[in-house]
Amino acid sequence: MTFADSTFRIPSIGEILDREFPPRDDLMAPWLKEGESALIYAAPGVGKSMFALSLALAVAGGGKYLDWEAPKPYRVLFVDGEMPMDTIKERSELLLKSLPDIDHTLIRQNLHVFARQFQDASVTFPNLATPEGQAELEKQAKGFDLVILDNLSTLANVEDENASKAFQPIVGFLMRMKQLGQACILIHHSGKKSSTYRGSSMLATTFEVILGLEKLSGLKAAHGTAFQIKWDKLRAKPDERIKSWEVWLNADRWEFEAAASEDIDILLEALRSGKYLNQKELAVALKWDPSKVTRTKEKAIAT
Repeated sequence: MTFADSTFRIPSIGEILDREFPPRDDLMAPWLKEGESALIYAAPGVGKSMFALSLALAVAGGGKYLDWEAPKPYRVLFVDGEMPMDTIKERSELLLKSLPDIDHTLIRQNLHVFARQFQDASVTFPNLATPEGQAELEKQAKGFDLVILDNLSTLANVEDENASKAFQPIVGFLMRMKQLGQACILIHHSGKKSSTYRGSSMLATTFEVILGLEKLSGLKAAHGTAFQIKWDKLRAKPDERIKSWEVWLNADRWEFEAAASEDIDILLEALRSGKYLNQKELAVALKWDPSKVTRTKEKAIAT
């Protein structure tokens, strides 16, 4: 193979160490920066599209979603493979009420929807698994900072999801988006056991972030959308906002709290440090109400 007109850049490690690289901005702090990619997976009906659309609205409006924040507004392209446009409108109206700290005027300008169901019947929607489809999506995504693909099963015709070769075109497209400096979030279904995403492990190679949504039950699920966030992969430096959150949509308001297992792990880590003599000292160190220390201790013992 020859590379005519090659303009590859291959700096020495010395040149890399001497060069000042501009910091990449956060799109959704603390876990997604410019030019990065993320995989979000869940079983059908858990709420992954509501989750993805909330992220799109928050990034486009420069606001908060859960405990995460878009420091400034960015242009977002939401690519949808299955929802009718009236459903997207209905969900957007609901979710806008649930995200009070974002600029609604900017959202109307910054968030665009490329939906299969809104196209004329004569139009062939891009297939993410083909070079032609990828070229069309790249063309439509030009000028956007974040592209959300909802979801893989409806946007790419993959013959055998368990074969690594079948995902090579998808991985190639995601890598191409990185070269262009565009962030990408891919929505996908979980496997039969729901403990990970469906298909070959090759799909994971390009992502900085992989997170799963696992369905919650009980009172938190009374309004239909309730899940626990599970972090499978994270290249960013973890901080207090990277937790196993339990999340639920209460009427028109998103609510969330750390999962019981998350608090138990935090408490056990503090105890094992040997720095604290009693629950009062633990409460001060963890910045918890003393009653929360008691409740978490009881949960840990029961567990």
